[in-house]
Amino acid sequence: MAPTNDFKKGMVVMYKDEPHLIIDVEHSFYGRGMAHYKLKLKSLSSGRVIPLTLKSNEKLNEIEVSYKNMQFLYSDDTNLYFMDPNTYEQFSLSKDQVGDIVLYMKAGDQYTVGVYNDQIIYIKPPAQVVLEVKETAAAVKGNTAQNATKEAVLESGAKIQVPLFIKIGDKVKVNPETGEYAGKAS
Repeated sequence: MAPTNDFKKGMVVMYKDEPHLIIDVEHSFYGRGMAHYKLKLKSLSSGRVIPLTLKSNEKLNEIEVSYKNMQFLYSDDTNLYFMDPNTYEQFSLSKDQVGDIVLYMKAGDQYTVGVYNDQIIYIKPPAQVVLEVKETAAAVKGNTAQNATKEAVLESGAKIQVPLFIKIGDKVKVNPETGEYAGKAS
């Protein structure tokens, strides 16, 4: 672990003896005053997001995290279970640590995970996931307002807003970090 004040989004740092993921960085400088950083840190053990302001001379210890591709096996009420496809070793991660990304995860898919001290500490979600629409209302003829949307229930159980032309059985692309529709999959 090396102390640093060169903060970047996606960096993992130790704060209050707990690993945190930097999810937002803002660098400010006011005239003759000292520059400072406004950070948003996500606790990798509880999933809580906290704001933190540091002066430019204050540092946090960066954590060396190794990244592995793992297969998502299944989830239960509290945990997600992954398998390393090379060693067949299984790992678990609390749903609280993952947050809303769990709503867009499918068993059998590969995910990049961050590992620290032989434990998965977070999931790096893909930019888009493809999920099938299981429930949605039929489009009403004549309802052609621009950007009109309707609610759809995906195979994972997540509910998102989709354009009116999407129907049951269609596959859609979803941004798992925002939960927004990103296009129709072919």
